[in-house]
Amino acid sequence: MRSLQQRLPGFKATCILVGVLDMLFAGSMFAQGIVNGMAQFKVPSGVLTAPHYIDAMFFVFLHMFMIGILIILIGVLAEDPAKKVWVARVLVVVHAVYAYFDIQSSDNYFGNALYQGPASVIPVYIDLFYILLFLRLSFAKTAPKPVTEPAAVTTKRKGKPARLS
Repeated sequence: MRSLQQRLPGFKATCILVGVLDMLFAGSMFAQGIVNGMAQFKVPSGVLTAPHYIDAMFFVFLHMFMIGILIILIGVLAEDPAKKVWVARVLVVVHAVYAYFDIQSSDNYFGNALYQGPASVIPVYIDLFYILLFLRLSFAKTAPKPVTEPAAVTTKRKGKPARLS
């Protein structure tokens, strides 16, 4: 079990992995064009070419790209082990919300098939992968807090320190 934990990525590596993947997925949609990228989800052509839909999808993928940058920065800059655990827990919840909506709109037993075809469940698998990565970090043991010296106890007489014996 110990060797498995050593092989799994830590907080920094997980954040960099997730952030880079988000940036790559969003970047690939920009590279192939939003209309061409979303065509694989069998969006009706009238909707697919509508300016409002294209604008909305542009925002979605730009947002995904920017969140990837933020997750990378958090992974690189976070130092406090307790805060890393809390960030991981928040990211589990965030990706669980994304998974819920991806499941709801995909072509599966639980979805409404707004997006159709086998490609519609790929975002669900990505969400679940991210959830598992951050869930593992959510239960990491944090380093014990350092013991600080107690403040000097003063007596009621003229503010002199009491003797600690």
